Amino acid sequence: MGAEELLDEDAFDPQKLFNEEEYSTLIIGRDGLSKKENNTADLLESLLEKEITRQESEAIFSKLKETNSQKVMIDALNTAQRVSEKTILAAACWECGLDFSPYFLDFVKLAIHDDFQLALEALSVVESIEGVLDEKTLAHAMEIAQSAKGANKDLVNDLIENIKSRIA
Repeated sequence: MGAEELLDEDAFDPQKLFNEEEYSTLIIGRDGLSKKENNTADLLESLLEKEITRQESEAIFSKLKETNSQKVMIDALNTAQRVSEKTILAAACWECGLDFSPYFLDFVKLAIHDDFQLALEALSVVESIEGVLDEKTLAHAMEIAQSAKGANKDLVNDLIENIKSRIA
């Protein structure tokens, strides 16, 4: 957008800013973030760009793993308003290969989401969690999974089986 367009009141359409096809508007609260956390936020926002290549994504996943960025990633996931953004961020969580054990219940909740792609990505995170979880967490996870009323019954069944395998 050129300077003339910015100055011409009739040329600029603010509604375009809210068009999901044109812009991604994930806002990560950066108050109190360290320089490292700000860099992580920048990486996460880059993942949402429409023209990002698989090679660029892989480089970002590698950097996220290198910087042990689970907390900022979860904050971004919880802040995202659009399902499409949550889906990309959930995929990044398992693709970067970090341990999200402390956030197990967050991903169980997402794994019962009505949106198939988001539920699938969240289930992938759940399945990749290798840490030992306490009985209380697993019992709560089972309650969440069994309360699912969405259309993704196969994913929910896989989630329940995963939780059961952890209880024994």
